[in-house]
Amino acid sequence: MLRLQVKNYLIELKMKGSSAHTLSNYGYHLDKFMAFIESNALDFTALTLKQVKQFRNYLVEQGLKPATINAVLAALKSFYDFLVDEREIQGNPIITRRLRVKDGQSLPHFMTPEELEIFYQWLNTIPPHMALGYRTMLATGMRVSEVSSVTPNDIIVLDNGGYVFRVRHGKGDKERYVPVIDSQVVNDLIDYVGDRRDDEPLFGVTSHNFKWWARKCRLETGVDFHSHRCRHTTGTQLLQKGVSIDKVQDVLGHADISTTRLYARTAPDALYALAAKVDEIKEHRALYRFWVR
Repeated sequence: MLRLQVKNYLIELKMKGSSAHTLSNYGYHLDKFMAFIESNALDFTALTLKQVKQFRNYLVEQGLKPATINAVLAALKSFYDFLVDEREIQGNPIITRRLRVKDGQSLPHFMTPEELEIFYQWLNTIPPHMALGYRTMLATGMRVSEVSSVTPNDIIVLDNGGYVFRVRHGKGDKERYVPVIDSQVVNDLIDYVGDRRDDEPLFGVTSHNFKWWARKCRLETGVDFHSHRCRHTTGTQLLQKGVSIDKVQDVLGHADISTTRLYARTAPDALYALAAKVDEIKEHRALYRFWVR
């Protein structure tokens, strides 16, 4: 019964327009919950707060990071909201504010100039479309899931010749526009797009493909490379160049500007002034206006 309800819930998410990446993550998180329920012979329709805490503690014992545990709990709350809507249960037993695991704010893990030099040399040894995908991450700050799902139809050419990517399904299924800040990447994208179908994934690979090549990079270069480090590097570099923190928030698609503040802590001391002015920001200018200006 539980597995059927989870299947129905994922179908409902798909019907509401959730991305394949979101569906995969929620399915992965709920698999852990189903395993816990089945191994302990619990009735998921009569779940108590005490049992939910036992599940959270079970995740901690597995060695999962706080951010992952909190993501699992958020997915579980959403699933139980679905059960309430379907009248399978009367109330949601998942109260995330009482269950969250404290998540220490680690600084963005950006790549140093030395690591970037080694990384760029390694890119010359892999398939060109994979290399261009990673270079696009570095030139936009896009997440690996966003780069793997972007299509030629999502590329917008501005009047000044610049390129902007339309990210249709960012984190939280939010849409945003992201400038390409490397002119060489722009030129290479123009050559690469060619006659590719507008509605097909631009690079023709999945997030797992990028992660596989990232692992290969770690093994072959010794650089502790993960695809997300490209994003951290872009955010840090933008701040180092003096781009205001609210604009960096727009580029990276952070829902909460406090996340963007962390990037300021990796930049030179002079940039702390940018973070200090965050509370004075009343509204964000449209990203494309900032880029064209």
